[in-house]
Amino acid sequence: MVNKRGLSPDEYFNLDPEVLDMLMVYDAYIEPTGTQIEMLKHAYQCYYTTISNGNLTPEARRSIKVADFDFLDVLNSDLTTQEKAEVKEQKKKEAQANDIKSIGDAIRNQVLGKKNGK
Repeated sequence: MVNKRGLSPDEYFNLDPEVLDMLMVYDAYIEPTGTQIEMLKHAYQCYYTTISNGNLTPEARRSIKVADFDFLDVLNSDLTTQEKAEVKEQKKKEAQANDIKSIGDAIRNQVLGKKNGK
C-alpha cells in the first residue's frame, strides 16, 4: 500500500513512525497482493503440481517440501533479511572449504596411489 498507492516523499517521510510500521506490516503480511501471499500461492501451486506427477518415486514425493519452491526466501520468517544473508554467506564459505578439501584429498590419493614414480 505504501508503494502502490503512490505516497509522495513528503507524505512518506512525514508519517508517524507507528503508522509507517503498521502500513509496512499490512503490505508484507495482510494485503492479498503482498509478496508473502503471492509466494505462498506460487509455492503451493508448484508443490501440488510436482506431487501429482506420476513419475515421482514415493521417497522423492515425501522429501519435497513447499519451502523448496520459495525462490525469494520469504516464507521462513524466523530470520531477518540480514541474518538470512549471513547464513547464506556462511553456507557458501563452508561449501567452498569442503570443495577445496575434497580436491586436496583427491590429489593426495592420486599421488599416494602411484608407486615408484609411475
